Amino acid sequence: MYRRGAGAGKAKASPKAPALCADQDYRAAEHVGAVCEASCMTWNSEVPSWQDVVRVLREASAAEVSVRLGEGVDDEEMDGWGVPVPEPIREICRRVGALHVGGHGDFGAPYRSAAVSSGAAWRCGEPGSFRVVHTHACAETYYVDIDPATGAWGPVFKFWENHGAELVAPSLQHWLVTVAGLVRYAARDAEHFDGFSTAFLNWFTGDFADAGDEFPEDSPAALARAAEPATTLPLTVEAACASGDPVLAGVGSRLPESALLADLRGAAGPTEVPFGRHPQWPGGTPVYGRFHGGSILVAVGQT
Repeated sequence: MYRRGAGAGKAKASPKAPALCADQDYRAAEHVGAVCEASCMTWNSEVPSWQDVVRVLREASAAEVSVRLGEGVDDEEMDGWGVPVPEPIREICRRVGALHVGGHGDFGAPYRSAAVSSGAAWRCGEPGSFRVVHTHACAETYYVDIDPATGAWGPVFKFWENHGAELVAPSLQHWLVTVAGLVRYAARDAEHFDGFSTAFLNWFTGDFADAGDEFPEDSPAALARAAEPATTLPLTVEAACASGDPVLAGVGSRLPESALLADLRGAAGPTEVPFGRHPQWPGGTPVYGRFHGGSILVAVGQT
């Protein structure tokens, strides 16, 4: 599983470190160079403007020769994505395409892969309710929640081969700024690893097992990235309906009895939901759905 805390060998950072975006401490890395204020955001900061997202993506593409930005796409192509695309996302995509990071693949809404229409993408939910923004060979799929009724794009989630799912970022814009920051960190720290590609892998996963002895694993940015995500335990449909919470009860009333759901309304950082470890998980492959602006994550087992 390609994720934070998955490595072995080196001692890990304290799990009590705050689960913040890795680029929150970017202001301390003055020797990297100035970046726009959007890359110093916290989880609860305002959604970055499209101008700031475009700027940091361009800065990331200039930081390393193996990183490049694809060409922007026109409205006709975006209209063919099968999902509503709000104007701020269109503004980004008209100017820049996906961020290609060496051997790690592409990141962004213009992501082009068979995974968008095949592979594991069916597990993201109903057609029109998501957009895949990154996949890789280690079985993780990243996607952004989309409300087909309003056209709003919500949080970014990921899942992997087993029954794990995670809320990754509060918006696509937050996530893109974070990825751009990780590229900058990796370019800066390449000398502490076996080059840029390994440095990016370690920063992206938050697992610094490949770092040399001089790498500052106790820096605020590294500690924040290495921190394990918070965990929210899922609820049964019965528990949701009996909770007295009108949102949970309303979602529960629309689900099959075997489904599980997680309340992410209070999430203050990356949050894992261990659906498969719940004693009442029915088995099968989890297929996800989201309600209430992406703040309620649902899993239904399919065989």
